[in-house]
Amino acid sequence: MEPTLETALQAIDALYVNPENSVKEGASKWLCEFQKSVYAWEIADKLLYLNRDLNSSYFGAQTIRIKIQMYFTELPPNSHEGLKDSLLNHVKKITKETPKSIANQLCLALADLYCQMVHWKNAITDIINGLSSNDVSSLYLLDILRFIAEEMNSKTLRLGLNRRHALKSDLEQHKRLVSDFLVFKMKNADPQILSKIFKCLSSWWDHTGIMTESDIRTELLEGAFYVLQNSDSCPEETCEDASDWIVSLVTFCPTISGYHTEMLSVLQVNIYALQGVFQRCCAQAAKTLDESVAEGFVKRASLIVVIFAELTNTVRNALIKKPGAPGSGGPGDLQTLDCLISVLEAPPPVCCIKNVLQTFQALDSLAENAVESGYHPNARHKRISGDGPAAEDMNPRILLNSYYTRVVSVLTRLCVNYSDDLETADEVREFREDVYTIMISIVDLVGADVIFNELFNRIMQLQEMNSTGNSANLFHEAEACLFMMTTIAKRLSSYDLEGRIATLINSFVLPGLASKPSPSMQEVVCILFNELAAWIVLHPEIRREIVEQLIRIIEGAANLTQSNFDKQVVCEALVALGKLCQSCRGRRTFSDKDPIPCDGLIDEQWNDLIFRVTYSIPRFARVPSTETQSFYEGVARSLMASIAYLPKDGIDPRPARLALPERLAQLLSANIQCINKLMEQNQPIILKDKNTDPAIWLDLIAAVFRTTAALLSRLDDAYRRNKAISPSRNSQGDQQGQVKGDSLSESAQTCLNGCLNVFVSIVWPVLSRCLEMYSSKNHIMERCCRVIRFVVRTFSINLRDALPDIANKLVQSYQQDQHSCFLYLAGVLTDVFGDLPECRPGLVNLFEVTLAPPTLNSLSGSLAEQPYVVEDLYRLCVRLVQRCATTFLSNPNVNIYALLNTALESLTLFTLNQISAESDEDSDGEKDGSTPVDSKKSDPKATQSATGAVAHFIQEVLTFTVETSEDTLSAILSGHELPQPGNESALAARRLMFWVLKPEICGGQRLITTCIHSCCNGLSDDLFPDISNLLLGLKMMVPRDLFSIWMDRTLEGLPIVRADGLVQATKQQLTDFKEGVMS
Repeated sequence: MEPTLETALQAIDALYVNPENSVKEGASKWLCEFQKSVYAWEIADKLLYLNRDLNSSYFGAQTIRIKIQMYFTELPPNSHEGLKDSLLNHVKKITKETPKSIANQLCLALADLYCQMVHWKNAITDIINGLSSNDVSSLYLLDILRFIAEEMNSKTLRLGLNRRHALKSDLEQHKRLVSDFLVFKMKNADPQILSKIFKCLSSWWDHTGIMTESDIRTELLEGAFYVLQNSDSCPEETCEDASDWIVSLVTFCPTISGYHTEMLSVLQVNIYALQGVFQRCCAQAAKTLDESVAEGFVKRASLIVVIFAELTNTVRNALIKKPGAPGSGGPGDLQTLDCLISVLEAPPPVCCIKNVLQTFQALDSLAENAVESGYHPNARHKRISGDGPAAEDMNPRILLNSYYTRVVSVLTRLCVNYSDDLETADEVREFREDVYTIMISIVDLVGADVIFNELFNRIMQLQEMNSTGNSANLFHEAEACLFMMTTIAKRLSSYDLEGRIATLINSFVLPGLASKPSPSMQEVVCILFNELAAWIVLHPEIRREIVEQLIRIIEGAANLTQSNFDKQVVCEALVALGKLCQSCRGRRTFSDKDPIPCDGLIDEQWNDLIFRVTYSIPRFARVPSTETQSFYEGVARSLMASIAYLPKDGIDPRPARLALPERLAQLLSANIQCINKLMEQNQPIILKDKNTDPAIWLDLIAAVFRTTAALLSRLDDAYRRNKAISPSRNSQGDQQGQVKGDSLSESAQTCLNGCLNVFVSIVWPVLSRCLEMYSSKNHIMERCCRVIRFVVRTFSINLRDALPDIANKLVQSYQQDQHSCFLYLAGVLTDVFGDLPECRPGLVNLFEVTLAPPTLNSLSGSLAEQPYVVEDLYRLCVRLVQRCATTFLSNPNVNIYALLNTALESLTLFTLNQISAESDEDSDGEKDGSTPVDSKKSDPKATQSATGAVAHFIQEVLTFTVETSEDTLSAILSGHELPQPGNESALAARRLMFWVLKPEICGGQRLITTCIHSCCNGLSDDLFPDISNLLLGLKMMVPRDLFSIWMDRTLEGLPIVRADGLVQATKQQLTDFKEGVMS
């Protein structure tokens, strides 16, 4: 039924006015479909002329824009002129009272129409002449010119390279006219107009690619810096837009061979002058008592900070290779760094976390590039001041190190947390994370030992000052110094020849931790232990005390209420304890060369780790999942390290191997008990209480088995034993070596059998019950499958006796609820067991009977909405082709044609769905109220992954066919009876050749068409290699002439010329493309 204006108005009222959610959803769905229909053109135009209310007018403007953007080709070319006149008329009717959301949509629509309408010659001139006649329309003309620059590169418009080149050429011809108009509007402009002028300039410099140094108009540049110099009297938005344009100009300065010197010089002079404005903002913000006024000054200062940071980024090569003294001029003028570091040294509130973070990227990039250029930290650090040597006479390394030494000092001060407020603590914690990141590059430049010595000396001073009771805030500064140490700890020498690390820990850290300091200090100390793990494990006495302190922190958190539970301290303690476990090796055997044993943490404190840590975790008010997993992984890594035979280290793995099964069971026991308790009590999952969700305990089990994936390689002594046996040994030595080798092999097999028994008797029964009890809970099913996947990777084919039970449970679970994680699990089973001939029939039967039919049925008609299912299905199919191709592809019960046809369909749908999802993003983000939402759109990243899996499957099928086919293509195409194939592989290849070549199926032609159409319709750039591999595989499979014919048919079917005359691809471009593919 043809929609009417009245129907559209009723739907709009239902969406915006009706309070019932069900009615709103129905109206939203109807309006989405309406916007796709051809009737929307006329009705949207009527809605705008009607101008009944905000909602209907906004919907009309939005619809016009969507139609031009997405469905322009459905409009007859003879209607384009009328659409242009109507749209210009709507824009001319915009008044000061018109809502901004409606005006923006109309301006965007006109900009899109300019990009789409081929026969609109002199469009820029027409738009400027038509809209510059009155003050209101000329105001929005500035928006239209800005949107034109932005929209010409929009993927949503799908203009094609030829049209974009034409638009670029048109803008090139008219940029002088646009500049003249902007200069004209600059005269006597109010702040609102100035703001729009600067936004327009930013867009043209950022997006068009046509602006040059000569296009900078002095009047405009002076206007931008005037606004920044007099920011006190200008609105924030105007200052921000002026700043954005200056940043655009700064980023334009670098060239392949250097810089636009004259342009950069002018910008540098004006930017350095802003340092006075910055200092003025600092002083005024610190002086005023009105928070809102202070905030205004801080925001204005932050705009200048962005300019300083961008200038530093732009000239960083010059600062590294040829720095000059401050004020010397030239790209390497060190006044740039003075400006940037002045931000860090500014007083609060301007020196806030937000402004400091603005400098980090520039400082980080500069330090990183300096290190890459060969800078080393073994030089004296001098601050550029006084009567020292001129900057140009000093080593560039010393110059930069002096600045970065200042940076470290300032960062230490900024990391101090004087407040006990939780919100402030979180902000400081986030800031410290960023400091940690930037210090990675600074350490390489300045040197870890230099920084550590400075921080160590400061802590010792603070400790001495605190003993005399000089200041209550000294403790907070010491904490900040400790944190800064965590950023460099990994880079310190493990030998600590001067004993400063030991002194720090013994005299300050451990005594302070024993006295129950503040949570923030405990947190920093735990982080320090984590970073110093490599040093700590070499000092057993200190390590024992540290481990005991960490365990006490974890024990003390058990049974606390949510309000008293300090999550961050516990998290860092768990991570540190896991890292210490991971860093410790097994106990070394006694020998003449090394009579002192290396005491292992696992051997000494195993019971503490199990009974005081793992059994305390379930009693936390809220279990920190990620950090607890880190602890379990650390313990598991230590267990894996202890069972490896390393002759050179003198470590005998047999005791550790003997203990491993029991230790593995103990490590998992607390989590197994928690899951069993939840199931026995039939505990419902409470969203606010993670401890009631089995997923958290399953994650911890998965963390262990993810780490034990190295089990089989650790138990493989053959290689290490052969390397250890000297060829010059006598027969007695050989006999002793053989006895030792047999003993090692026996210990390895006993260990493997014991660990297998742990899974079969302890872990699998719990997983099996979870699969039954929580079958409707997708996230729990995913966790169960993840555990099984890691177990299968750990034990590999040694788990084959348990494979039937796992497969049967998978079948039962998939029949209850079709979670795609079971498809993923089946793919892992196929990957591991598919090489075993006796397992192949069962794996293929699992696919053809249980998994494939319901999955393909569920995908029918809804492919685009289920990218995750498609991805998991075709990843499984890839594994089947890779591991048991003959059994899989020759099985008559496997509907391989359905799989291939669905694969081709998904390639097309996912590409179109991705384009649709991108079009849903509003360009300017300035609109009010709700809008119709298409619920069928899926995650673009998910569709991209699914497309990759589909392409991989088709590629594997083509490769198999090429390698195993016995039939000639001419024989298949002749239609004559074919000889009996020599084996099942040849039979499978024949089925696939039929799909590719038979006219009634013609999979080859459809595959080429799908690949090329997908690329033309906006396929993600990351997937182009996959698609090109498909074309290459098909080209290798069929005769060159046939492939050429298919290519010709596909290219002939492309809409290379639109109805309005737009040439989207020339014949020469198509010829060049075909030659490139055929070559």
